[in-house]
Formats: sequence, C-alpha cells, structure tokens
Amino acid sequence: MMFKNLFKAVVLTIALLTLNGCSSDDDTPTPAPVDTRSFTTDASTDFFINRDGTVDLVITGEFTDGGTVVERGLVYGTASNVQVNTTNTVVSFFGPQNDITGYIENLTSGQTYHIRGYFEMSDGSYFYGNEIQASTDVDASNTRSLSMEIESTPFFISSTEITPKLNITESLKELPVEIGFEYSLNNDFSNSTIELITDYASEYTNGVLVGNSYATEVLDGFSPSTQYYFRPYAKYADGTTTNAGTNTVSFTTNN
Repeated sequence: MMFKNLFKAVVLTIALLTLNGCSSDDDTPTPAPVDTRSFTTDASTDFFINRDGTVDLVITGEFTDGGTVVERGLVYGTASNVQVNTTNTVVSFFGPQNDITGYIENLTSGQTYHIRGYFEMSDGSYFYGNEIQASTDVDASNTRSLSMEIESTPFFISSTEITPKLNITESLKELPVEIGFEYSLNNDFSNSTIELITDYASEYTNGVLVGNSYATEVLDGFSPSTQYYFRPYAKYADGTTTNAGTNTVSFTTNN
C-alpha cells in the first residue's frame, strides 16, 4: 500500500510540473516588432536663385523605410515640427542605396525653413525623420556662373533687321534678371547698344540650366550692307553685368 501511494505521489508531481510548464509558456508575451524606419536629412543644403528672386533648395539624405510605404518625400514650413498637409510637401528623387535628393522650389527669399523627410504608410499614418533648418537668405555673387553663345548664323537677316539666336548652355547658382544682346559697329564694342530679350526659354533642371535653352529677338534699325559685332549680355539682380565668356560674332546686313 505504501508503494502504491508513493507511485501516485510521483505521478501527481510530474503532472503538476507539466501543467506549470505549459502555463509558463502560454503567458510569455510576444516581442513587439522592431521599428527599423529611419529618414536622415543632411544638415548641409544647396540652392539656386531664380529669375524672379525666389529660391530653390536642394536637400540630400538617406532612408530606411521598412513596412509598406505609400509615399516618401520632404515636408517643409517656416515653423518647427512641421506636419504634412496638401501644400507643403515635395516627393523626392531616390538614388542607389537608399540615397535621396529633393528639390523644394520657388521659396520666398530671406526666410528660414524647417525641413524633414517623411514616409506615408499604407495605414494612413506618417513617420518623420530628423528636422533641419535651411535659409533662403543666400548670396551667389561669388559662386554663380553663366555660359552663353550666339550662333554664327542668325535666325533671320535683312537689310535693316537681324534676329540673332542666343544659346544658354549653363547657368549655375543664379539666373540673371536680364538676358540679351550687345552689339556695335566696332569690334571692341565701343558705343555699343544693349537689346534685351523679352522672353526666353529658361529651362533648367534641379538648379542647373543646361542644353537647348535659347532666345531670339527681332532687332531692327540697322543700315544696309553694314557689318555689326554681337556678343551675349546678362545682368544679375545685384546689378552685375556679364558677357558670359568671350563669344563674339559678326553679321553683315543685306543690300
């Protein structure tokens, strides 16, 4: 009888240990998923000054999204902790290895903007990265450059009219407020005349004006059978003028 009771006690002990072990496993909480998202915006920015004085900012950084992302971009404003709304975001350009470059265009000059990257998730929530400050109180007088040339054959020429064609091949940091032609009867451009172009193709991409941007203007009042010397002309907002290089061409009007 004693042996029988001892056997029952052992069986009961094993059963209790088994139950306790099962109960312990069931009560272990499931680890929360690790949030691996990140959006790091570089503190250093670049800029481009438009013809109307507004400023484009060039923003760079890198990201790791994680989860289901509907949209990635930059959000900006004049106050800190800026939130996404319908007027203050720009979708960014993404490169290899999760690099990002974004262009925030036509900003008011002389302002400080708060900028950070964001992810819009599939559930409608937003993830925000670090916030930086970038100023549009910028000066390009020491860094801007401009390349223009007049084609050797005019678009049109008669005895009293000349329509030269000006190619704008590159404009860095700042676009001039005036672009035109300077011409003279003399090859040293003494007693020259400035004729502005009222409208021109100012096609630029991401702060750099390049390729196939040109301007023409019908100029009249010339004398027949006369040689005239032409070169490009430009003027910046601060009053600085330039001929954008050494390009000079000559045209002789018809009889």
